[in-house]
Amino acid sequence: MTISLVRIDDRIIHGQITTRWTKHKPVYGILAVADDVAQDTLRKKVLKAAAGSYKLGIYMVDQAPEKIAKAIESVKAYFLITNSPQVIARLLEKGVDIGKVLNVGCMNARPGATVLGRSVAIDQKDYEAFDYIESKGVKIEFQLLPDDEPKSWESMKKKYDSMK
Repeated sequence: MTISLVRIDDRIIHGQITTRWTKHKPVYGILAVADDVAQDTLRKKVLKAAAGSYKLGIYMVDQAPEKIAKAIESVKAYFLITNSPQVIARLLEKGVDIGKVLNVGCMNARPGATVLGRSVAIDQKDYEAFDYIESKGVKIEFQLLPDDEPKSWESMKKKYDSMK
């Protein structure tokens, strides 16, 4: 198999991942990549509990290329989830193959971020990361749930630009 879903979601693993996305895409395990999460003992425990029966690896960005390569070579399917587009951009800079589609879920409002829609708020660093990701040939789809109609980066970018 391969990486069946590459997703940005600031919650990493939660009910929508384990109950909705796992029904929509094949999955054996989840690779969570985020330096802040990998260094937070409590958050790692919470994510392990949230993952339930799915195999879970939580990695720093520098560890991720090797782990992602192993997942791609595996006969099993994995989700690759991180909490920011900057992580995906860093993985691409390191030569990691994330596939052709990036799914963007919840990116909650935070200081300096512009709210673009239901559960999506981005700041300038996110904007630049999304532009970089798209320049690498990755299609970006903003889609909270599998049944939602995905929105393109182009449409979200226009909305962001019009609000600045």
